Amino acid sequence: MFRLWKRYLLLAGAAGGLAYGSQHYQLDGWQHLRLQPVTQTPAVDDQQGWVLGTKGVPNSSHAINPAGTVGDAKQLIPVWNNSSLRTTSASKPSSSTKNVADPRIRIASFNLHAFNETKLRKAPVTETLARIIRQFDVVAIQHVTSRQNDILPVLVDRINMSDRRFEYMIGPRVGADGQKQQFAFLFDTDRIETDRDQLYTVDDPQSLMDYDPLVGWFRAKQVNPVRAFTFTLVNIRFDPIYSAKQRELLPQLVRTIRQDGRVEDDVVVLGDFGCSSKDLQNVAGLSMVLAIDDLATTVSGESMLDNILIPTRSTDEFTGRAGVIDFLRQLNLSYDQAMQVSSHLPVWAEFSAYEGGFAK
Repeated sequence: MFRLWKRYLLLAGAAGGLAYGSQHYQLDGWQHLRLQPVTQTPAVDDQQGWVLGTKGVPNSSHAINPAGTVGDAKQLIPVWNNSSLRTTSASKPSSSTKNVADPRIRIASFNLHAFNETKLRKAPVTETLARIIRQFDVVAIQHVTSRQNDILPVLVDRINMSDRRFEYMIGPRVGADGQKQQFAFLFDTDRIETDRDQLYTVDDPQSLMDYDPLVGWFRAKQVNPVRAFTFTLVNIRFDPIYSAKQRELLPQLVRTIRQDGRVEDDVVVLGDFGCSSKDLQNVAGLSMVLAIDDLATTVSGESMLDNILIPTRSTDEFTGRAGVIDFLRQLNLSYDQAMQVSSHLPVWAEFSAYEGGFAK
């Protein structure tokens, strides 16, 4: 039913360019698409109801300072306050840190809800996304709809205007014509490492799923590699209208990925499932723990769509801490401002950096 389709990004040397390679296991030859590096942040759009300061356009050399300014431009949104970080669960993720020896990693999922050039041109939106993503070590991103190939480098450049050092891997455009979108992984290179050759999509020749899942392999970097937690992330999105049929495929999907040759038992499935935790718990044969249970994951507070599924028997590394980031209230945004960022709230779970969950 499912086949594995290998697609990955390669760093292209000192010139700073990116080359995108795609290879189907059953096809011969390569197809390359050259991506151009982006060095400037888009101009501020002040027509969206945001309270803006001086219209300076910062570049990647400027860092956010305690006074709430970015270079010579005033902060575009309220300063992120780690000490008052709120989630809709009892636990909170730790604030971002330069301490690469922190024996925990935080994995998140975030549906960016039609992330495209229009959103990218809104500097407050990009800054809000950067502030959210900096709280985690690796983030699965869904619903990138841009037709341009340089949209994530701009976002990563904004994220890295801090003490974090993120990179990204992005998959191919998947889905029906007129509904194409991409999935991606963003990760802090000080705390997470990956083998880009191991990035692939799961081909679905019978079109049982709306979007082919993107699969990546990762390892915690802040401990001895011999003892480090290794894991596979399966980045997924279901349309709520068709979620009932598609979520029944999850057990078979996980079995297929477990047989991809990496012998990885920690297969974490995360993303937008288009359904509640109760619906996922009723999937026969799934054998996964849900990080989020009965919590709204939309800005409106009306629906639960996103989650992180963790193997019941194999993943002892899960610390039990997880939550939903309610950025509307955290950043004191209006409903309209929050919806410009995304209609979804990010979900997260915390894991030990040690394989087997030692030294949590």
